[in-house]
Amino acid sequence: MAYKFIHTGDTHIGNAYKDKQRNDDIKRAFSELIDYAIDSKVDFIVHSGDVFDNGSPEISDLLFVTDQLHRLKEKNIKFFTVPGSHDVGIGEELSIIDLFDRNGLLINLNSSKYIRKEGERVHLSGVTYLNAFIAGVRGKRSRAEDEIFKVLDVDIDKSAWIKIFVFHHTVSALGETFKDLDTESLPKGFDYYAAGHWHGHKDNIPYDGGIIQYPGSTEYLDEKEIVSNPNRGFYVVDYSEGGISSIKYQLLKTRDKDIVYVSADGKDQKQLKTEILSKFKPNDGKLLVVVIEGKIKGKRSELDIQDIKSSAKALGYSYVSVNTSRLSDSESGITQIESENISDIENEFLSAKGYSKKEIELAHLIIDSVENGKDLAEVKRKAVDIYDNQ
Repeated sequence: MAYKFIHTGDTHIGNAYKDKQRNDDIKRAFSELIDYAIDSKVDFIVHSGDVFDNGSPEISDLLFVTDQLHRLKEKNIKFFTVPGSHDVGIGEELSIIDLFDRNGLLINLNSSKYIRKEGERVHLSGVTYLNAFIAGVRGKRSRAEDEIFKVLDVDIDKSAWIKIFVFHHTVSALGETFKDLDTESLPKGFDYYAAGHWHGHKDNIPYDGGIIQYPGSTEYLDEKEIVSNPNRGFYVVDYSEGGISSIKYQLLKTRDKDIVYVSADGKDQKQLKTEILSKFKPNDGKLLVVVIEGKIKGKRSELDIQDIKSSAKALGYSYVSVNTSRLSDSESGITQIESENISDIENEFLSAKGYSKKEIELAHLIIDSVENGKDLAEVKRKAVDIYDNQ
């Protein structure tokens, strides 16, 4: 007898963008995942957090997710998850995930019924379903979510064919810069560590005889993901009494994209703008990222970024981002950058300017918030998290 499950996460249903078209793309990706689950007759889905983009989603988003989960329930495909950092409102213990759990549309692995305190220790149980033991811990909201791993004991069903641990943290194995959990803090004894929170796709991180898997977000949520993480998708995992037999990364459809690099060297703002606009073509909803590098004549602030974006939108682009982290003028000078992807470019540039890790993370938060029109309350919550956890 063999079984099959999907591992996904970071679906971020809601107003991740100001643009309705892009928010609909996020919903489309979720629907496509559900279609695949039903058509391929998977046995269950493991979601590693951030079903929603906000802890207080709009009614239309609640109804959308309700409809999709009902489709799964009709086919007896269970949906296991933990609340991600976006699924919980500021200062709240309960999350929107609990609403769906109580109505039988999903299983919240971080529900109080799976948690028992005994002195200073926290005992976590889970669910054994189709010979798979599944347990999980919610996403990080404050230092408390770090501390729980130090006192956590998981009551693993050792008779299960495979053991799955679900969590929503960026582990140090991905790099020290923006980690929120040391890899070694994860509980041991699991075969498959279903990770979320990191929006990039990262396979086969070895840990304690098992593997840590990051499927990434199901849609691009900002400029860095469009440039640096080209694939969006989820894992399809087959297992039997002998353990995991195969893991496949199933791609999801995304919009076509144009990544345009332009040198500003020797050009004033008018010449630079003309060259940038010459690279745009009429299209039907592509994603566009413009990366400008070099030294502009005059002041870099004179370059009309908004007009560039408006011109691109008029040609049909559904999303437009203009990155100027490599652009300087005669007054500011230019910092030598070695990296190729957008995220590393920003990190190197700000580090070279003397900013601390905390300040760099806050800068990323501000950049992403401006680019994607994030909700102000959400931005404030994230800023508090950054200060609390440094």
